[in-house]
Amino acid sequence: MSQFIEICKRTKVLAYFGSYVRQDDFVDNVSDINIFAITNDKSILLELASLGYSPIVLSESNFIDLCEKGDPLCYYLLYDSNVICGEFPRNVKFNLNNFTCERIRRSIFAFLSLAVSAFFRQDEISALSNSFRALRNVIQWKSCTNLNKIPIRINDLKDKCEELKLSICNEFSDIILVRRMKEALSLWSLDKVAEAICREFNMECVKPSKILQSVKNPLQVTYNQDGTVIVKDSSGNEAKLS
Repeated sequence: MSQFIEICKRTKVLAYFGSYVRQDDFVDNVSDINIFAITNDKSILLELASLGYSPIVLSESNFIDLCEKGDPLCYYLLYDSNVICGEFPRNVKFNLNNFTCERIRRSIFAFLSLAVSAFFRQDEISALSNSFRALRNVIQWKSCTNLNKIPIRINDLKDKCEELKLSICNEFSDIILVRRMKEALSLWSLDKVAEAICREFNMECVKPSKILQSVKNPLQVTYNQDGTVIVKDSSGNEAKLS
């Protein structure tokens, strides 16, 4: 707490959020320690980052705007956080709507892109973490769309996956186990993650193994909403695969 004394004086609220506030879900040296501040002092972002946290800093007006729009970030900050000091603005409510579900849906392929890119860079932690996030967001998207709810805790995510009869439940359970054991993903496992996600979209996607076969020294991978990928290699050349 001593490291936050001065920061607290310059914020309306400072809080942890994400898996760090859910000790059963937090995996040391794998999970990020997320923290956010509501303040107009943008220098706090660098201060929190220098302390080893993954920070988000928002002004009060930006935070309220996120909540009114139904941005999922507001939901996580309001309902998946542990306040260190201060308090949230009063009378702020989260407006879950179609925009919320769409934002979650669009993030799925962003996380998958990050996971595959990290795998090719041999960043094992990022590949694992973003694979988990991609699968998690499939469940959140389907739950948001069909049940008007966004599950957060791993046990709740598992329950909603089974309730909705999604086809990714086995892959999600597998990635949770690999994450807890802090093991590296194999190329085969990453292929299974990509296959499982695209199955929920009723389409075929380019597997990471095909990318590796088609492009020498792939560095950055971007999955499109139609399952195709844009791959940039270490020389800066781009290729589109389908």
